[in-house]
Amino acid sequence: MYRFQFTLPLLQFLLLPALAFADGSGAAPHQSKVVQKVDLVELNHRYDDQGRHCYDQVIFYEWSPDFRRYHVVAWCLVDNGLTRLPTLDHAKDRYVVRWYDRESSRHREIWAPVYRETWSDWDPERANKELMDEKYRVSLLRQQTRPVVR
Repeated sequence: MYRFQFTLPLLQFLLLPALAFADGSGAAPHQSKVVQKVDLVELNHRYDDQGRHCYDQVIFYEWSPDFRRYHVVAWCLVDNGLTRLPTLDHAKDRYVVRWYDRESSRHREIWAPVYRETWSDWDPERANKELMDEKYRVSLLRQQTRPVVR
């Protein structure tokens, strides 16, 4: 009968890689991403009163059953590189917005089952702010910034 004795270096060799991938993402911790669900993603194209394009923005909403309407959780501008544009994930039948969040040094993925694209001469995010002040918004998940290793 063999008696196998685990030593600390052997345990570290066996357990640390398993713990690193325990979140189920399959990504190493330094490549982790923040994934969050919202109820609606809107791509809004904002125009001024003379019909000139001002900017494009993505607005994330949560449904409020109490008020029976959507409330803004967060928003972001679509930059010139066309990042942060909502795309349809055909495999999962949902809309996804992905970008690299410089504040937390992580990739961010926000998904929603519902998507709409609008063209307006007013800002839907600001109009929603009149219904619910920004300080009461749920907001997206905040992640601690990772320390810079030198």
